[in-house]
Amino acid sequence: MDMEANSDDDVEGLREELAAMKLSRETKLCIRKPWSNALIIKLYGRAVGFNFLQSKLNLLWKPAWRIDYVALGKDFYSVRFSVKNDMDAVLKNGPWFIGGHFLSIRPWEPFFKPTCASVSSIAVRVRLHELLMELYEPEVLK
Repeated sequence: MDMEANSDDDVEGLREELAAMKLSRETKLCIRKPWSNALIIKLYGRAVGFNFLQSKLNLLWKPAWRIDYVALGKDFYSVRFSVKNDMDAVLKNGPWFIGGHFLSIRPWEPFFKPTCASVSSIAVRVRLHELLMELYEPEVLK
């Protein structure tokens, strides 16, 4: 987030008749500070409504404090935690699934555009039920 605060890329490419205001590094950091406890999430494999997702996540995560949800479009949501401990618990206790569908979680980022977002990798936990002991080899299973 700090590197982005030095960037002036957000004013490049404006038409001449448009006004642009440059913000100082300190102002950008101040504006972005409330988002330091925010994540961007997306449920893969199933489209769900805003209220359904909010209700399910509150039941799953059991936050101690308030969580603010914002629909960003393209089934992406911003989830802003009132306290860092709640966000840390979500990150530490995952992966998360809703109705058998994977919930992708990424840190909040400035200028996030759902139409341009891509997922390059997804962490998946695999459970091998009744794996025979003689087939258990940690190096192979990594």
